[in-house]
Amino acid sequence: MLGDRTQTSEAAAWGQFWAGRSPGDEHRYRDPRVAEVLDAHWSRYFLDRIDDGGVTSLLDLACGEGEVLRFAEQVFARRSDNLPKAICCDVAPPAVQIAASALNALPVAADSAALPFADAAVTCAVSQYGLEYAGQTAFSEAARVVDEGGHLHALVHCRGGVVEAACGDVAALLTTVIDSNLFERMADYAKDIPLAAAGEVPDARARECVDNLRAALDAVGEALAIASHGPAREHVARLVADCRTLAGRLGHFAPSDVTAWINGQKSDTAAFQHRMTSMLDVAQSEDDMRGIVGRLDAAGLAVSPLSVLEAPGQSGALAWVVDARRISDA
Repeated sequence: MLGDRTQTSEAAAWGQFWAGRSPGDEHRYRDPRVAEVLDAHWSRYFLDRIDDGGVTSLLDLACGEGEVLRFAEQVFARRSDNLPKAICCDVAPPAVQIAASALNALPVAADSAALPFADAAVTCAVSQYGLEYAGQTAFSEAARVVDEGGHLHALVHCRGGVVEAACGDVAALLTTVIDSNLFERMADYAKDIPLAAAGEVPDARARECVDNLRAALDAVGEALAIASHGPAREHVARLVADCRTLAGRLGHFAPSDVTAWINGQKSDTAAFQHRMTSMLDVAQSEDDMRGIVGRLDAAGLAVSPLSVLEAPGQSGALAWVVDARRISDA
């Protein structure tokens, strides 16, 4: 599932992705209508759990920024006098620090395929586009920590679904930006053009910098021309516009600020490109889901028939819906 990437390298990449981010930042490329569907789905789910008698402990697995915990916080604040004891768990320490702001959750940095929790530790375990990144073993681990009468509910990336298609489009666009060497060309331009103006490097070098930057911008522009409309296209279009503005007004900015901006944009683009390609890698087929259901069943959970969460305003699946419960022996 991880291809040439190891679990250690994945953990490092996700740590880099989440470092310095704030809640909501990861969803810059997401259709706003998707957030409404997810909100409605989780609101119904947590209302059902309240009607069933409440949730004493809630574990958000592979939590990312903790969006599910925030959905839960809103529901419990409106409909229940008792807030659950919440735990947010993710392989990336910066992620759990962000997620912990919801429900005053306990942040735990851990691999979901090797959870540091006792058997039957929680009454409710949830995950949104998360467990599948740690492989099918993570579903076995999630089942292990669910107590008698407790619940497991997960939304899982769907092979052939609309999220996979959207991630493919975004990944292709961001890969073009990276492969164009736009940031390297911008850095060369910012360094050598002022030196050329001062007579410290040959004019030929200045012309080379201009030509190289123009070629990179043209390559990204061609990709933009055929990219699907949406937040990702708008973001890259702004990046191109900012590069052109910077190139034309280089003398108005401190060199250190220019370098910091270029490095920041390069790091951010690489982090999001990794996120998009990772999503493509972990999208689950129907056969994959049968394997997951088998693991949950083997762990003693009663699994509801598989279903899909439909995408807003279009035909297609937003996610697989995994819903299971550990039946009490009483």
